[in-house]
Amino acid sequence: MKVQRQHLFKSAPHVAFEKNITDPQNNPFTTPSGKIEIFSKRLYDMQNPEIPALSHYVPATEGPEDKLIEKYPLQMITWKGKHRANSTQYANPWLQEVEPQTLWINPQDAKNRQIAQGDEVQIYNDRGVSRVPVEVTSRIMPGVVAMRSGAWWSPDKDGVDRGGCANVLTSTRMTALAKGNSHQTLLVEVKKV
Repeated sequence: MKVQRQHLFKSAPHVAFEKNITDPQNNPFTTPSGKIEIFSKRLYDMQNPEIPALSHYVPATEGPEDKLIEKYPLQMITWKGKHRANSTQYANPWLQEVEPQTLWINPQDAKNRQIAQGDEVQIYNDRGVSRVPVEVTSRIMPGVVAMRSGAWWSPDKDGVDRGGCANVLTSTRMTALAKGNSHQTLLVEVKKV
């Protein structure tokens, strides 16, 4: 007879911000008013169109509404790989063998560019060029391509990156509030080499 095991958890329902709501005098929010703020005077005082004081959609620089999309129709994003921390361990040949640097592209975008699984592709924009093998996958949506971050810049004799370094394509523009790099908002084109 097969034993079916079950684990039953009994606990009170979780209410987010319960102390702030039930006792706001002793548990104020960490906002200037001590309450949940939909409008932020601090953001309003900055007068930065990229940081609205009242939440609403702000089109991204080098996003889908940017006129640059006519020249570079693919939005490129990066993600953290599971086999390295940023660029640490990028040069490890065993890890490169296990999971080589590739560019993910949707089958629809690949077909439109006559690109097949494993083809070497050139990813480019006005800032740079990188070449890597391609991974054709429906795990990325049409109009978007993606590459793991942290690859080292490996230029050939012509200055073309052969390591899959997304930084050669990325703007030096800083994000409005955090002043971080803007690596998630860049437009590129991809072609088979």
